Amino acid sequence: MKVLLEEAQNPQTPPERLKALASRPEAEVRRAVAANPNTPEEVLWRLAVHFPEAVLSNPVLELFWLLNANWLAEMPGYARSRLLACPEASLHLLRWALKEGDTQSLLSVLQNPRVPGEFLEALADHPLPAVAEAARLHVGFESEPLEAALEWCEADMDYFELRQLVLLGMAPPWLASRIAQESDTALRLALLEQADLPPTVLQKLLFDDEEEVRQAARAHPKAPAEQLQLIEQLEQGLPVEVSFEALAQGSAYVRALVAKHPQTPRPLLERLIADDDWQVRVAAASNPRIPKPWLEPLARDGDRAVREAVAANPRATSRILGQLMADEYEEVRQAATHNPHSPWFWDIFDLLEQRSPSLYAEHLDLLARQGPYCRRLVMAHPHVPTKMLEDYRAHPDPATRLAIAQNPKTPPGVLAAMAHDPDPEVRQAVASHPQTPLPGLERLAQDKQPDVRMRVAENPRTPGEVLQVLAQDDHWPVRQAVAQNPSTPTEALRRLGQDPDTDVQQAVADHPNAPEEALEAFFSGWVFPANLDIRPGELYRRVRRQEPVPPEWLETLARGPERARRLVAAHPEAPPSTLLALAQDEDWRVRQAVAQRPALPAEVLVRLATDSDVDVRRAAYAHPQAGARVLEQVRPEDPQDIRLLVARHPQAPLSSLRALMADPDEEVRQAARNNPRTPPDWLEQYRQAETLDPQLDTAFLRFLAAQQAWGRALAAQHPATPLEVLQALQKDEDWSVRQALARNPALPAEMLTQMAQDADRDVRLAVAQHPHAPPEALQGLLQDPDEEVRLAALRNPSLPATTLAAHRVRLGLQASRSRFALNRAVALAWPGIPPLELAKVRHWAAPEWLVRYAVAQNPNTPVEVLERLAQDGNRLVRNRAVKSLGSRAGGL
Repeated sequence: MKVLLEEAQNPQTPPERLKALASRPEAEVRRAVAANPNTPEEVLWRLAVHFPEAVLSNPVLELFWLLNANWLAEMPGYARSRLLACPEASLHLLRWALKEGDTQSLLSVLQNPRVPGEFLEALADHPLPAVAEAARLHVGFESEPLEAALEWCEADMDYFELRQLVLLGMAPPWLASRIAQESDTALRLALLEQADLPPTVLQKLLFDDEEEVRQAARAHPKAPAEQLQLIEQLEQGLPVEVSFEALAQGSAYVRALVAKHPQTPRPLLERLIADDDWQVRVAAASNPRIPKPWLEPLARDGDRAVREAVAANPRATSRILGQLMADEYEEVRQAATHNPHSPWFWDIFDLLEQRSPSLYAEHLDLLARQGPYCRRLVMAHPHVPTKMLEDYRAHPDPATRLAIAQNPKTPPGVLAAMAHDPDPEVRQAVASHPQTPLPGLERLAQDKQPDVRMRVAENPRTPGEVLQVLAQDDHWPVRQAVAQNPSTPTEALRRLGQDPDTDVQQAVADHPNAPEEALEAFFSGWVFPANLDIRPGELYRRVRRQEPVPPEWLETLARGPERARRLVAAHPEAPPSTLLALAQDEDWRVRQAVAQRPALPAEVLVRLATDSDVDVRRAAYAHPQAGARVLEQVRPEDPQDIRLLVARHPQAPLSSLRALMADPDEEVRQAARNNPRTPPDWLEQYRQAETLDPQLDTAFLRFLAAQQAWGRALAAQHPATPLEVLQALQKDEDWSVRQALARNPALPAEMLTQMAQDADRDVRLAVAQHPHAPPEALQGLLQDPDEEVRLAALRNPSLPATTLAAHRVRLGLQASRSRFALNRAVALAWPGIPPLELAKVRHWAAPEWLVRYAVAQNPNTPVEVLERLAQDGNRLVRNRAVKSLGSRAGGL
């Protein structure tokens, strides 16, 4: 040992030899190597972790400063942190950290008990909260209690891991107040599962912003009775002996209670009506003693719920209620209407909504100034004065301008001006208006929006020359609208008859003034009867109007293209043989036309009910002649509306009703159960299945297992289902069926173990929650990739104590090495963490004071670690370490 120590101290010892000595187990030898100026740089930084004071005494550091002014920045972070935290660190070193150092370096400086006061003053105002709080807690400043420090303590965390730590009871009571501050609702709920929560934490959670957390806090066995009484009094508006000013510093929920309470002092209530949280403003607006003038700004609040609360408050004035009766939201208007102090204005407003002719111009003028909703109603009123329409035609609200453009009484002059409106919907309304003058229509016919040009093309007042131009438009809906316009010139119809778009051709064929030659393209491919004594166009119109024609003509037309066959399919005199053929047509639209006929042969209707196209089947099932033979064709893959139609049908066959009672859709199931044809004993069987009645006939359970997913799930969860059926359902493709199976109270342990490996997370969660889950299954689920599954396995009472204890240790070690400070603090405060872990430098020398404090308060922390922490620069850490050392000495 003596020889090795001398060798380590000798500045002539070669660097390679010093590197080897740095790995010796003797601490004194390694310390000597750390102080040797001939030690390689990378070895020095490694030794700085355990021997920072020796490295700081090494004269080679001065050489580093001379050769490289940036050497501290290039040093590994772990070594730099240890040097800066060491009391022997030079002012030169500390100044560098103050000027150039990162967050970790600054936190390390604040571990140093010898930091000069001017440094602390500067760091106390640092923009980073973690640095500023560490400075305020330094031994160089006045003391502050732990509870206050935890209130503003900055600490990052991993919520998933932290929830497990809390659920397992590993979080110390002194950290509960810090954990209760976190925004994660599930974490606060997990905290409330702990039996030994401090009263202050319970009080805080009783006033939590989340209803679920408040309810859990109220149900806690140690919930303070006086706080529960206070909450009840505040919620009911009863007199309380408490400082409202102090309460108003709390959560939004507490501020809302204060804002609504009739005893709240006026200066405080005045502050709360401007609260950032809308729920607080809603509560203030509901206060039964709020001064009436204060309701005025709330009546203009941007949040609908606040205005609705004002509208319902009996203290609202007639002027406020009149304003809110014209609100854009129906809920606000209704609340104002039902207010007991609703003004006379409501009668006028009611007349406005009804477009009553009894309203005078002065009424309309008054109403137009009551807000957007009211203004739009006024502009749509048939008796609104022309002067008002002119005044509002350029209003910034597009909906107001649209109401003017749609008003049948809007004069041509106003419409001509609005043809230039920037909003395309307004221009569409102008283009459709019967009073729009010719110059306006001509302008709109050239509009860049196709929908505007289409409205011009539809307008029967559009001149023929404008329609001629629009007949050549690039967009087919515009040309179709021209073909449908009764004012379209014959020449334009001839042109459109040759249009490449079949819908345009159809519109020409339907036009009453279309010349026969304009229909040539439309009739291309049609087959007309040889003995036809009228023009094809006339025949087409007769068939379309479903006028009587010879049956042989219909048979001939049925051999033509799809449009011809569809016409025949809809004609009431189509021969049965033709209908049977058309019911098998290759085009679904033809088959749908057959299904929509008011009368059909039964065999045709049955065929259509099994059609490959859903629209055809829908028409068949909705047919007035649809009977049992049609209804029994319903398929599981049919859309919900078809299944619902069958379930409600008074002629639905029993076989269909029985299957539909197990339909995946709740509405369909209820309809089938409510059908008068459904036997009562079937209803009883389903009741027994849903209530897990063990007396249920297994034959019915086998029936359910052959139905759709909902029925299979019902069978899967039932304890009386035969084992072979359960084994088959374990392989079901639908996860919901397997989830129901995993909830079966009588499921064998072997199957539960197998299902713990299921690919679906919800199935594994059901296994983790099963009261009889085998220990080996739960042990595997503790390592599940899904956090909720892991938490459920932890909560399961069937988890063996030994497994739980081993998991606690494993989780504690994992969390102690987390990169998240709060997780590490919880783990290192836990008495079950091994002492060897507590002795590691990365814990007791961590930059975060909360982590070091956790080590200092752990009853199993080694004495030598406590002695180091008793010299810590953070006064809370130092005081806690000193207290722990005193306890150890007292115990001895």
